[in-house]
Amino acid sequence: MTRLLPFLLLLLSATLAGCSQGVDNERVRVDVIEDRPKPFNVSASPLPLASAYLRSATAQGLVTFDEKGRVAPGLASRWIVNDDGMSYIFRLNKARWNDGRELDSQEVAQLLTRRISELKKGRWGDELAVIDRVVAMTGKVVEIRLKAPMPYLLELLALPEFGLLRRGAGSGPMQAKKLGQAMQLRRNEMDAEGTAVLGTATVTLRRGEASLVLARYVLGQTDLIEGGRFETFPLLEAAKINANEIQFDAVPGLFGLMVVQAGPFLADKDNRTAIAMAIDRPKLLTAFDIVAWRETVTLVPESLPNRADIARPDWAAPSMDQRRSMAAASIANWKRANGAIRPLRVALPRGYGSRIFFARLRADLAAVGIDIERVTADRPHDLRLIDLTAQQSSPAWYLDQLSCKFAAICSARADAIVAEARMTQDMAMRAQLLGQAEAEMQSTVGFIPIANPLRWSVVRPGLLGHFANGRGWHLLQYLGLDPT
Repeated sequence: MTRLLPFLLLLLSATLAGCSQGVDNERVRVDVIEDRPKPFNVSASPLPLASAYLRSATAQGLVTFDEKGRVAPGLASRWIVNDDGMSYIFRLNKARWNDGRELDSQEVAQLLTRRISELKKGRWGDELAVIDRVVAMTGKVVEIRLKAPMPYLLELLALPEFGLLRRGAGSGPMQAKKLGQAMQLRRNEMDAEGTAVLGTATVTLRRGEASLVLARYVLGQTDLIEGGRFETFPLLEAAKINANEIQFDAVPGLFGLMVVQAGPFLADKDNRTAIAMAIDRPKLLTAFDIVAWRETVTLVPESLPNRADIARPDWAAPSMDQRRSMAAASIANWKRANGAIRPLRVALPRGYGSRIFFARLRADLAAVGIDIERVTADRPHDLRLIDLTAQQSSPAWYLDQLSCKFAAICSARADAIVAEARMTQDMAMRAQLLGQAEAEMQSTVGFIPIANPLRWSVVRPGLLGHFANGRGWHLLQYLGLDPT
């Protein structure tokens, strides 16, 4: 209640003062939701969400995403991929760093090489190990040479983390300056004489907790809210946001429970399977009444075009009643042989949506004889909710997140198969190997899938340049611009 009080007070103020409903597309105001917001830092690792938006706007990579989430030119105006998929050649635009210095291919190659080395230390290490080297060629040409084909390299390079910085500054397409606790951005443009200038239109970027940014929206102080997730969704009803102003992005990714403490109970695969069987996914998701939120039972989305055709997990075949009956019998047998089960600690994010999620999950598991308690991720826990949007359209991305580097219950054999697939030049064989790895990883039941991730935005009517897309990512440089 303490955290909700400022939100309710601001809403009351909005009711008394009235709200501004218009949008000035020359002065767009954006708020990004962050739990416990951090200062803007485009060099942070990992990037907080607001800083990721800032880096995308001010530090281009070779490619970027357009307003609909498609790969688009960035520093490179065009590119070609060799027939064998072992080389990507990029022709650079005539561009300048935000300090006015002209880019050259040698510097871009050096900066990209350095950035790849930095990012190899994180979650992309295995994927980036396939890159052999980055080479500056004659004129404004940069080549990325590979040890094996990387069909999703462009998606990777378009991520904000691959935006290039020189002495802390990027090359646009926007420039930012600090404005109190916010950042104000303006586009790099050319005047009638062909001289580089800053445009007059501005995008002001702020970050804050969900209750605060929703109150700002109701007060007419912001035009767009980004970063909405399931745990903050109930605040939309409290704020009385009109349905036509709420935009859902049906994004692929991982949303489910990962085993992080394999104690006596969770070390038993039958018990992990019982948990997977006990969760009534449609009923759990119905509590949120969101059409875009769909249940899943597989590690890799079944709709992914390049996914191998592997069978669903065995536990998903029976009806919900049958699954629950089988799970209850399995848990009862374990208790008879081993004694009582202490409550399992489930780490969930803060927020009212988490309370709804936990209540449904607790009821489902209680029905089969398992008690759970809710904790935050900084406390000791047995299961943790994973909520990640996919950064590549490849099955390998999903399998990487569940590898032995990050999961307590995993398959070293599956990891080895993924590594083999990465170095395979035959794309049909690669898909087959990734299918084998997924089947192997699925059989461990170390991750219990529940749904696709949920992402939402609040968009004031009249705002230009904002579109729903399959990435849940809406770049600042397109806001306020008429796409026609």
